[in-house]
Amino acid sequence: MPYAEHRVSLKQIHLGDETFRISTDASGDVLMRSVRRMGLIHPPILRPCGAGFVVVSGFRRLAACRALGIADIPARLLGSDAPDAECIEMAIADNSFQRQLNSIEISRGLRLLSTIYPDVRSLSAAALDLGLPDNPAMIGKLLLLSGLPREIQDGVVSEVLSMPMALELGQLDGSAGVVLTELFGYLKLGLNKQREILTLIQEIAHRDHLSVGDVLNTADTRNIVNHEKWDRSRKTVLLREYLKRRRYPRITSYEANFENQRQSLNLEPAVTLTPPRDFEGETFSFHIQFSNTEELQQRLFRIQEISSGSVLECILTGL
Repeated sequence: MPYAEHRVSLKQIHLGDETFRISTDASGDVLMRSVRRMGLIHPPILRPCGAGFVVVSGFRRLAACRALGIADIPARLLGSDAPDAECIEMAIADNSFQRQLNSIEISRGLRLLSTIYPDVRSLSAAALDLGLPDNPAMIGKLLLLSGLPREIQDGVVSEVLSMPMALELGQLDGSAGVVLTELFGYLKLGLNKQREILTLIQEIAHRDHLSVGDVLNTADTRNIVNHEKWDRSRKTVLLREYLKRRRYPRITSYEANFENQRQSLNLEPAVTLTPPRDFEGETFSFHIQFSNTEELQQRLFRIQEISSGSVLECILTGL
């Protein structure tokens, strides 16, 4: 596509028109330092629109120039009759062949490209030519990302959320997905803990005929998350414990009862009593640590004493 390079006043550029925007990072210190020192090595691409210009590619560069107080810049100007389809392909190519795009930027590029190539086969072929993923299954998932709430998209960009988690949160009713995104980011949870908390909340909601938002918006949850003296690690532990108590009240009751009775046995640290997993079986186990036969005999004798007592009997019959 032919273009001419001219100097353009930033005041003439319609920065609010993001029709062709792919980039997610509005500005960046590294880019600002580069522009301050070297100027615009790679001028933005603009298309005339009335008395001004629409940005085809270069939103991050223009944001950096505006933050630096630069009044006018070099720009590559397309013809005013440049078709949207060609502008879209140029925007994608200008971004994808300069740097590695994040998944949201790829999603935005594919969404724009899908307006030109609505069928999967042609979309896949065009994506390959423009440096985007061409696998149809992956394209389908990536296209869904661009339709998610901005807060969830930001969670993907900041690596708070994986793509599968973002897509799952995007399916939740109302603002629940956004609230969970903010919660996961605040607590700095890894994927496994995110998955555990989401599953617990969904199971509670399903069992009690509530929405996910209802489960999240309880006084207990708010008190845990907003407590001023607890750090994030402590809040995470307490939130998981609270959700487990709600989801498995019988098991948590067993856990509390078992722990109280185990404490009353006064076991030394080298001897531990372990209940069946999730209290669903009938097999308990003792684990003994020793460094010589005398210690072993002493600890076996202590276990023998415990086995004839009433506390252990209560533990075994209390499940």
